[in-house]
Amino acid sequence: MNIRATLAATFLLVAATALQAEAQTKAPVRRGAQPKPRVTVNAATMKDGYLMKDGKVLETRDAHTGNLSTDATLVNGTKVGADGTVTMADGARIMLKEGDYMSLTGRMTTMAMKMEQDSLRNLQMEKMKGKRRK
Repeated sequence: MNIRATLAATFLLVAATALQAEAQTKAPVRRGAQPKPRVTVNAATMKDGYLMKDGKVLETRDAHTGNLSTDATLVNGTKVGADGTVTMADGARIMLKEGDYMSLTGRMTTMAMKMEQDSLRNLQMEKMKGKRRK
């Protein structure tokens, strides 16, 4: 009986020590995941394509813009020259004017078209403001 009591006391002592040792260990501090910083661009960004600005043709591809140094041929057969001349697939030649934009697929957007789109958008916004006030 004495051996059983000693064995039981030893078991209780070991169990208590194990619980005490477990209670003293702390889990590492968990920090929340930090969001990745957003890339901000101070200047206006441009879609991929060609833009006439300050008498130079700027080429934008994959968000990198630089001067067009050699003639470029687009997917529809249109050729854009470094001096701003555009030769359409049917052979018609035009000259890019300030603010004109040519997409990589060969679609031309003139400054007049952009201004018309802006004025239509402004008109639509004015109509929306009028509806809110009522």
